[in-house]
Amino acid sequence: MAQKLVECEHCGGQGTCTAAGGRSCRVCLTAAGRGKKQWGTVRCSYCGGRRKVWVEEKEDEQSSEESDDNE
Repeated sequence: MAQKLVECEHCGGQGTCTAAGGRSCRVCLTAAGRGKKQWGTVRCSYCGGRRKVWVEEKEDEQSSEESDDNE
């Protein structure tokens, strides 16, 4: 399977987490070393602030069926 570089769904490609109503979520706060009750925005822990993530590209069923037919 091939990997594809796509925009981070967690931060929306912004690089900072604003998933909790304009503030960073608990996961990103914890990853940044902040307390769970602190507020503010920190770097997205899912993409590391890079705004893009690698995902596995799903193989189309049609292309796999075609390769089976050719054998």
